[in-house]
Formats: sequence, C-alpha cells, structure tokens
Amino acid sequence: MNIFSKKLYKNKKKSSFNNRSDSPLNERQLNANLKEDLYILKHEFGNTADLIIREFTINITEPVKVAAVYIESLADDELVNEFITHSHSLIAQSTESVEIGQNQVSYIQTVFDSTKEIAITAGNVGVTNNWGEVISSLLDGNTIILFDGCYDALNISTTGGNYRAISEPTTQAVVRGSKESFIESISANTAMIRRRIKNEKLRVEKMKIGDISNTDVAIIYMEGIAQERTVAEVKQQLENINTDAILESNHIEELIQDKKFTPFPTVLNTERPDQISRSLLEGKVAIFLEGTPFALLVPGVFSEFFKTPEDYTENYAVSSLIRILRYIAFHFSLFSSPLYIAVTTYHQEIIPTKFLISLIAQREEVPYPAIVEALLLEFTFEILREAGIRIPRAIGPTISIAGALVIGEAAVSAGLVSPTMTIVVALTAISNFAIPSYSMANTTRILRFTFMILASFSGLYGVVLGYFAVVAHLCSLRSFGIHYLSPFAPFYLERQKEAILRFPFSLLDQDSKKER
Repeated sequence: MNIFSKKLYKNKKKSSFNNRSDSPLNERQLNANLKEDLYILKHEFGNTADLIIREFTINITEPVKVAAVYIESLADDELVNEFITHSHSLIAQSTESVEIGQNQVSYIQTVFDSTKEIAITAGNVGVTNNWGEVISSLLDGNTIILFDGCYDALNISTTGGNYRAISEPTTQAVVRGSKESFIESISANTAMIRRRIKNEKLRVEKMKIGDISNTDVAIIYMEGIAQERTVAEVKQQLENINTDAILESNHIEELIQDKKFTPFPTVLNTERPDQISRSLLEGKVAIFLEGTPFALLVPGVFSEFFKTPEDYTENYAVSSLIRILRYIAFHFSLFSSPLYIAVTTYHQEIIPTKFLISLIAQREEVPYPAIVEALLLEFTFEILREAGIRIPRAIGPTISIAGALVIGEAAVSAGLVSPTMTIVVALTAISNFAIPSYSMANTTRILRFTFMILASFSGLYGVVLGYFAVVAHLCSLRSFGIHYLSPFAPFYLERQKEAILRFPFSLLDQDSKKER
C-alpha cells in the first residue's frame, strides 16, 4: 500500500461505529434494534445521498417496523418496489393464523419467515447477521431487509444498474464471425460464455480483490480440460495480490505474470467471447474483472498473440497464409528501420550499385545521419498515432491522415529526411498494425528503438546480437509454468498444426479427442 492509501484505510477503520464493542465492525453481529442498526449504516456510509432507506410497518396483530436498505444505481429499483408492494398484502394473508397470545419473539420470527418466502420472487435470498456481510452485500447491489426486534436480516439479490449494450468489438475487428464483445458486467460476460459452451463442466469461481475497492473477479475454466496445476496457480496468484484497488485488468495482468520485467506480454487479453470460448476448450483459464470489457487468458504463449478467432471462420489454407504474413509483418516492423540504418551507415557494399547511387543522391541534402533521420520520423509518427487516439472521432481520421501526408511531404521537401527513409518508416508502421494483439504490437514499438540504436553503433553485428539476446530472453520466459516459445522451443511436432499453420478441422478434432 502507498502512504496515502494506508492513511485512508486506517481512517476507514477508525470511523466504524464502536460505542458498544471494541471489536471491528465486520466481526460484530446486528442488533435487535432497527433504529440503532440504521444509525450504524448511516454512520458507516457517511450519510451518503445514494444510500436509500425505505421504512415501512407490517401490522397484523402488532406493528413490526421493517426497513429496506440499498444503494441507488447499484440495485434494481423496480425489484425493490415490487418486493415492498407485495410485502403489505401477502404477509397479511400468510400471517392471518398468528394468535394474539403468541409471544413477541415468535411473532417477529413468523413475520421474518413470511417475508423471506415473499422475497424469493424478487431474487436469491439469504440470511445474515454479520455487519461485514451486510455492508459487502449493499456494495454488491443487494438489498438488506432489517426487522425491529430481530437479530437476522434478509439479503436479497437485486443487483441492477446501468451497463452499455452489447456491441461489436472495437479493438479486434472481424470480417466474418461473431459480432459480440464483452461489456463491463461479469454476469453478462459469463452469460455469453454459457451460451457458447453449454456444458456442466464449465466452472465459474468468484472472489474479491482490493482492500478498498473490493473488486469482483471471476475465474472461468473447463474442469477436466484445464490442468489442475494451472487452475490452482491462477487462484494462488490472485489470492496473493495485496493492493488497495484493482480498477483495470492490466493491474492484475502485471501482478500475476511470472516475470515482472519483460516487454513481452505473457497474459493474453481479449474482448471477444468467441476467442475466450475456444481458448477454454483448449485448456486455458479466463479471468474476468468487474468494470472492464477485457478478459485475461492464461497461460499465454508467443504463438497465441498471432492468432485470431477469424482464423477459424476462413478456409484453412487462407488462414495459414494470413498467419505467415503476420509473422513476417512482426519481423518487418521490428527490423526494417534498424536494417536500413545499419546498411546505409556501415554496409554500403551489400547494396546494388544503382540503388546505392540513388540513395546517395537522395541523402545528399540531408544534414543528419541515418539514425537521427529515422528517429525523427519514428517519433513524429508515434506522436501522430497518439494524437489520433485523443482527437474526437469526427475529425480524428482526417487530421491523422492529413497530418502524416503534409508533414511527410514537407520534411522531404525541406531536406530533413530522404524519401526512402519515409517509405521504410511508413511500411514499418503499416506492418505494426498487421499484428493482431495490441500488446504484442506495443512490444515491437519498444524493441524497434532499441535495435535502431544498436544498428547505429555497430551495424548488422549489433542487430544480430540484439536478436540473439531477445530470443534468449524469450526462451527464459514462462507463463504459469508453460514455456513461452512452446511449441517452438521446446519443439513439439504434433502441436505445429496450430502454431503457424492452421490445419483442417478434421485433423484438429482428432488430436483434441486423443488428448482427452
């Protein structure tokens, strides 16, 4: 925890209503006094405006004060209103047989039991007498029903709230295939998976992470297909997270990956239900976080970042060709600028004579060395790309395209850069967009600058040594016990059917049945 968060957490503990007991509030039980219980709730939530308390009386033989407590916008108001409306009429019918001479405790218990039966129509109902459960349930969107003279309370599932509608993926566009993408609700996302995998072996386990945020996290896997060791390690990693708040899936991604200091992503993220469904059937484990439409997949190996669900909606020959192009685009994005710098600076002898003369003529008026020329263009393009994300959508594409054309043409005309370097950087940028995973594309952006600096100091030798260092680093990476370069290193012949090429479904289905 940071210093500010520690102070906030300590202040939160000190603010607990504690006039009757020195024990923490989450370890104490409810009182049998409605007025006192409501005071504790108001005190804990600081009289916040969105804490709704609706008090009413059930009057059969004797009046019983009842209060329905929920947080506005987290709970479904219609379900709460429906429950309160039915409570007045149905409880009267179900408690008509209560004798006037019945003692007060039995009478309140009868009212409590009758209310519980009515609450089943609103949602799942539980009984609690612990303050920690009460506060946690309210923050989850449930409604708590308190009774005067009763130590127990009803915990009714009325989770509601406003979420955006299910729409098409924004970061993983598709030509053919499912048009659904995840939203910020775990329950809605789980339902999308359930509709695709209608099997009782699909397991969904939930937990809360964050001392202050108490964020809901769900683990989804296929029992019997996912390795028990992997599932246990995922649970252990999540339980070991000690932080104040988890607000985005990348926070979890960084905390659970095996090696913390690496530019390569070892956890796959996606917003597409079809990709999650297929990965679950392959034995992977999915992690969902409330409040974000991106789910995490583990273990994540290098080859997975070059696959898309669309590969399985096209002919296997076409899909195989496209995958090969992605690997070529990855290396082109990584090495095109460094190789140009190395060749033009140190190894002009390997350039054909006619092309060399043309390059010399182009660079005659350029006052800077190749490395400065490349860095100038690369940084300019990175700035344009970042600006294109921040600019409003209505004018973003126009300004980005116009900016790139105008600046590029002006830079060439002014003699700041050569036309060939402009072409190389443009092709590098286009190749970067061909990588399906945004995380892997960002990795190439980082490594490209490293290779450019190596090329400027030692030419092709620096590029080759840098490439060997990257390969050695990749060989040392693991994702939840799985080698990152698997099935390339270590090499598995049978698994090559899904690594670069995509074999026909008939062969893939036979292999999956053999494994099971």
